[in-house]
Amino acid sequence: MNKPYFRLLIIGAGQLGSRHLQGLSKINNDIEIVVVDPNRDALELANNRYEEMPSNSHIHSVDYHQGTLGLVGKFDLAIIATHADIRRKVIETLLDKVQVNYLILEKVVFQSIKDFEDIMQVLLVKKIKAWVNCPRRLYPFFRKIREETILSDAIKICVNGSGWGLASNAIHMLDLLTFLSGQTEINLDIAKLDNEVYKSKRDGFIELGGKLHAETGRGDLLELVDDKKKEIRFQLSIEFNGKRLDINQQQGLISIYLNDTIKSEKPFHMPLQSEMTAGVVGHILENGNSTLTPLNESYLLHRTMLNAFNHHLSGTLNKSVTICPIT
Repeated sequence: MNKPYFRLLIIGAGQLGSRHLQGLSKINNDIEIVVVDPNRDALELANNRYEEMPSNSHIHSVDYHQGTLGLVGKFDLAIIATHADIRRKVIETLLDKVQVNYLILEKVVFQSIKDFEDIMQVLLVKKIKAWVNCPRRLYPFFRKIREETILSDAIKICVNGSGWGLASNAIHMLDLLTFLSGQTEINLDIAKLDNEVYKSKRDGFIELGGKLHAETGRGDLLELVDDKKKEIRFQLSIEFNGKRLDINQQQGLISIYLNDTIKSEKPFHMPLQSEMTAGVVGHILENGNSTLTPLNESYLLHRTMLNAFNHHLSGTLNKSVTICPIT
């Protein structure tokens, strides 16, 4: 008797969702894929990107839909790659129609703490496991240095650049801090954020600039700088045990310093989403777990971040803000 195919669903076929679809083209499990997006252009983009990939006999069908109306039955795993403002509604609508075993959620997950808590309760009742796609936990380089950083007295991570999206991408760096330090309780200092709200490259959303400072209970530090007045190349550095690692993502290079003296340089590969999805999804289907961030752990980071950003926006805009317009 033939083993049934796994059924996979992607909701949101834009920039990230289409890359997830490309990634699934490399999977080693027998699957059927359904892609949903109300935007016909997004579905066409996803299809074009999928067709660029080599054919794979494990994929038995890829179907495209402009809504969830025709979805029935059970999906083994769903990737929710929509914007944050509609993600709650998308998940609620989906789970009213079909059964889902596992969810992978893009970030920023939700714009309000209430949405986060309400959906977590729904998933608990329905016994659905969920993870947040903060993929730096998967990078071999970060997994390797974690063997040292987790045991160090404290680490310091600095991100410096201009126009890299501090508000929308801060969660990635907060997640990296908790992953490398093993600490989940973080305090945020918003005093040096710009008293100005910037337009996001995504219509209907905002961005923040200036400096965001984070600290864990054991003294680990994170400094995020998005300078809106200068042109600064994105730079990431990590300090621990007398070492400093300067990571140049554009050049794919790590410079390793010991006591401020450069000792060596190594190549750095930043995997594309299309290089990671098949492995992540395959592991979940086969084992029921993942090295991505569990939803309940990401909730703690999102709660701290959303509270801080809402407080800052309330002061900047001179009105109460409880829904943070980032994605």
